[in-house]
This record gives sequence, C-alpha cells and structure tokens, in this order.
Amino acid sequence: MNGPLRKIIIFGGGTSGWLTAAYLVNNLKEKIEIVLLENASKGPIGVGEGTQPLTAAFLYKCGITADMWMKPSNAAFKYGVELTGWNNDPYFVDNDNINNSVAAPHLYANKYFMDKPYSEFAKWHPAYRLSKANISPKLTPDLDINFQTGPDGYGAVHFSAYDIIETIKSLILDKITYVDTDVKQVAKDLNGVSKLIDINKKEYIADLFIDCSGFESILLEKTLGTKFVAYKPWLMNDSAVAIPTQYTNPQEECHPYTKATAMNAGWRWTIPTYHRVGNGYVYSSDHISAEEAEKELRTALNEWDAPAKHLKMKCGVHEQIAVKNVVGVGLAAGFVEPLEATGITFTTATVTSLTELINIYGTWNAEPIAMLNRGFYEMSVEILAFVYAHYYFSTKNDTPYWKDVRKKSLRDLPGDAQYMIEQYYPVPKDFIFFSQQSMFSSVQWWSMIHAGGAYKDYKPSLSKEELQYLEYFITTQSTKVEQATETFPNHYDFLKGWYS
Repeated sequence: MNGPLRKIIIFGGGTSGWLTAAYLVNNLKEKIEIVLLENASKGPIGVGEGTQPLTAAFLYKCGITADMWMKPSNAAFKYGVELTGWNNDPYFVDNDNINNSVAAPHLYANKYFMDKPYSEFAKWHPAYRLSKANISPKLTPDLDINFQTGPDGYGAVHFSAYDIIETIKSLILDKITYVDTDVKQVAKDLNGVSKLIDINKKEYIADLFIDCSGFESILLEKTLGTKFVAYKPWLMNDSAVAIPTQYTNPQEECHPYTKATAMNAGWRWTIPTYHRVGNGYVYSSDHISAEEAEKELRTALNEWDAPAKHLKMKCGVHEQIAVKNVVGVGLAAGFVEPLEATGITFTTATVTSLTELINIYGTWNAEPIAMLNRGFYEMSVEILAFVYAHYYFSTKNDTPYWKDVRKKSLRDLPGDAQYMIEQYYPVPKDFIFFSQQSMFSSVQWWSMIHAGGAYKDYKPSLSKEELQYLEYFITTQSTKVEQATETFPNHYDFLKGWYS
C-alpha cells in the first residue's frame, strides 16, 4: 500500500479487539475510520485475571482512568508473584517500582545479598514484605505508597478483563463502526486480505485488517499462511483448568499478589480479585489428563461444587505478526503461557507500537511492517526466556513432569533467548541493556535466579563505599516498609471502602 490509511477493520472483539479499538480511537493523529466486527455470541477464550504494570498506563491512554475501570472490573492490586514449591523456599518476583531495589545506577540491592541465602533477601524485599502483610499500596485512590501520581500510581492488578469491555463500549461506540455479525468467508489477493464476507453476504473492505480472532488466527495464519512457531520444545504446558472460589476471610485471602504453586504436572495460580478468588491449574497434557488435572485442583482447593472451565492453550508465536495488510494482535499473534501474566501485554505492546508506526508513516508498507515484526520478536523472545528460566532454575524433581523439566538445557533455547539469560547467569553483568521496552527488570531476573541457588558460589565485588551505601539504602527501605505497615490499610479493607 502506498496511499494513506483511511479505514481499519478489527476482526474479532474480546479483550484484544476492544482494547485495540479504544487505543486507536484515542491515539491516532489522523482521522481513520475504525470498524470492529465481532460475533458477540462467542464467549471469551481465557479467564483474564492477571496483568503486568503497563496495563494501567495503556488504559489511561485509551481515555480510561482508574476510577472508571477498577471497580467495574473488581480489580485488586498486585505487588508481584509468589512461587511456592518450585524450590526449597518460596520466592517472589515483584512488579514494584524499581527504585525500591536500585540504590544507584548499576548498584542494585540484589548485589548485597547475592552471596547470602535467598531467604535473607526475601526477609528484606520491600514488595514481598508488604504483600505478605496484605498492605494496600494506596492510602486513598490518589495517595500511593511509592509516591506515584496519575496512571503511574496504578501498576499491575488482578481483575476481570472482560468486565472492562463494557466500560470501553460505553466510551467509544459512538466513535467507531460496530457490527455484530458472523464472518463466513475471507477473500485474499496480492496485497493480503481483500475483503471479509459475513453470513448475510455483506462485504467488508479496509486498508488494514487487525486480526483479533484468538488462537484461531483466522486472517494471519489460516488465510495468509503465516508460520506458527510452537514453544512446546521449551515450555511443556498446553492446557489449563480454572475454578473460582468465594472468600471466607477476605481480609486475609484477598492478598495483593499472585500465588503460583507447583503441582504434579505444572503449577496452580491463585489470583484474588475484589469479589472472588480465581484459581487455575496450568499443566502438560502429556503428563496428566484433563479429568486428573481437575481432580488435583479440586483437591488442593477443597472445592467440589463450583464449575470448572477447561482451556487448551496454543503456546508459541507467529514468525511474523504483520504480513501485507494484516496485523495479528493478542492470541492471534502469540501466547507464551499464563506464568507472569503476559497475555494482555501481547495486545497492549503491539497496539501501542502499531499506532506509533501509523502516526509516523501515515501508511502501511514494508518499513513499518518490518519494524513492528522486529519489536514483537524481541518482546516474545524476552518473555520466552524469562518464563523458561522459572522452570530451569527451579529445583523440584519429584514427579515425571518435574523430572522432564530437569532434563531441559539452556542450549535448547533459541540463541537470542540464551543471550538474555546469559546476562544474569552464571555471572550477572554489571551493565545490562536490552531496550526501553524490556518488560522485566534486572531485579526480577536476579530474584528468580538467586532463589534457585544459582549464585551460591558468586562473590560480588563491592568497594567499601558501595557496601556502606547499600547498607544505608537497605536500612532506609526497611524503615519505609515498617512505616508503611503502620500507615496504610489492609488491602481488602481499602478496596471495600473505595468501591462502596
């Protein structure tokens, strides 16, 4: 295509489709017609309860402030993820403000603890301590524990992503063309997709088609034949079963962090939202059947009445997400696995980049296509490496599944994923830079690898002054946590007061 973009069709609704529409409507510089086609009778694919910190800022750029989406989606705060049973002791991967662990450029608190047992770091770790104490990160909706303001004060959350769709609809339906229909045929030509034809024989034509059709990837994969690269060689999980439970003591059970508990053939998530607890078992169907997985989950929860939802996951990415006049977004582009809640990020990061490229170029041709594909590749490789490292540096070895995990090698990974892990293992580099869009900080990498005992023989080189400065920093942060536990309310009590 050489001329300006005049019309974009978003094919599919769900979380990815509606988030895409909201962002385009609020961030495109030029007037471009936005059409969203969906079959509203189809239900959501996933359970959508965990996010990364970038989600709130993305929603803000969609014109949706926290007071507009937190309560409707039963949102609760999330300091990070506690992993239990993966190693001898639980460990924590935080979503906290990095300034709470960085004393100075290239002088991280982790460095002070790296020749000590991980348990000593865990006892100090500010976000972990606040999480385990069930402390709200907010005193009021505008007063933040890390002195953040605006959208930066709302990081990662647990929520029902699908409830946000209704909020989005109320804000943008008058700004887009919305069609509830069932597309039955896709026509293509040399430029990619030429038109969509629905059940009533109506044709839909656009300059750019955004594929939000979920794992089916109807436009990107089925129509244009884009190759899908499965992550099965590195990540074994391909299925999940989810069962919600109700609170019996919300002040304790509505904790501001995700729990990821090792199971016989995978791991179990515990994700408290304001109105209930989301639970699920992510597992490998090569090691356990769906019926056995559901039974193991129900036994762990002692829940025998709530309905179970079974899911098949297509874990991997397409070699390219932008092909000719089609861009895959969300599950249609790729998905790693639920660990670290990166699913929605595939949507928010891709749509942000896509919009920036449209604003820069005003058209859609080889150059923005190449840039979007490169950015997505870098993001997906980083997520693959980070998630894979959780398994590789775990020590659990008591079932056939975990014994197979132990057989995995870093050399099995794609070269770029190996390179990312090598920045932190076996010896962490003093200076690490991936890109400004890197999703995971050095603090998160170090915490995870340290917990697996990978640094037991490492002796950090610290000058006398650096050691004194880190001791000062660590003491100061500990004092801040102690004061926060006295000043800030219980997590659930804060949400209850705000929402009511």
